[in-house]
This record gives sequence, structure tokens and C-alpha cells, in this order.
Amino acid sequence: MSERKELNRIKAVLEDQGRSQSWLAKKLGCTKTTVNFWCNNRNQPYLADIVRIAELLEVAPADLIVDGSKKGKGLSKTQALTEFS
Repeated sequence: MSERKELNRIKAVLEDQGRSQSWLAKKLGCTKTTVNFWCNNRNQPYLADIVRIAELLEVAPADLIVDGSKKGKGLSKTQALTEFS
């Protein structure tokens, strides 16, 4: 079976903030199942939903999206920290 690719970081940001999927579903007025599917990358939210989620979590919309085009390119975390610290 092929591995499901992570396309969004909604679950990680919720966990970082100590918030639940149920909390997000209630704030968005959608079902817990919908949010769970987004968090587990079974389905992806529309861009308008990403923007609303970002507002609720007080992060930039880009913080909720995995940039697959940069995998294997650019600086590693260690290099970035060394270069800019």
C-alpha cells in the first residue's frame, strides 16, 4: 500500500497549541469527522477554510501547508539556525 503524503499541518499546529479537533470543528461550524479527515490528510480543506483555520489558530495560512516543492532543497534546519543566529 502506498504511504499517504502529508499535505497540511493542521493536526501538528492544533497539538502545539493544546487544542482539539473538536474545538476546531465547533469554531468552524463543521463536523468533527471533516476536521479529522483534514488532520489525517485523508481530505484537504479548501483554501478559504485554510485561511479561516489560520485566523482561529493565529498563524499564517502558509504555516498550515506543507511545501513539498522544497523537500531536499535549501538549507537544513541546522544550517538555517547556524546561518541566521
